[in-house]
Amino acid sequence: MVAGILVTHGPVADALIQAAAGILGPLEHVSGLSVTGLSLTAIQSRLRSLVQGYVERDGVLIMASLRGGSCWNAAARVAHDLPNVRVVSGVNLPMLLSFVTKREQLSLPELAETIANDGVRGITLLTA
Repeated sequence: MVAGILVTHGPVADALIQAAAGILGPLEHVSGLSVTGLSLTAIQSRLRSLVQGYVERDGVLIMASLRGGSCWNAAARVAHDLPNVRVVSGVNLPMLLSFVTKREQLSLPELAETIANDGVRGITLLTA
């Protein structure tokens, strides 16, 4: 099973995890990291520790808040340095729900692509 780490500013990661757990029940091997007040080096260090805690898994998928931001940059460096780590930006509830429900059926690369697409599909505009 692929493990998941959400990395965001403020309480967003934990709020998304709580929302998903409210829909699906308790989430195993999913962690949240708030980076508020942390330097890029500190974010990398904490992410690296979380990823290494999941070393026995089938890989780790890091879901970051914003491409190009500190969460993304730290995650990209960790993914570059460690095997079996992928990073997707734009984390939202549809993406997290997709991750939790599909991570046992898909490989890490397939899962990363699938949840990125599902996250985008979860954004819709209601027209009158």
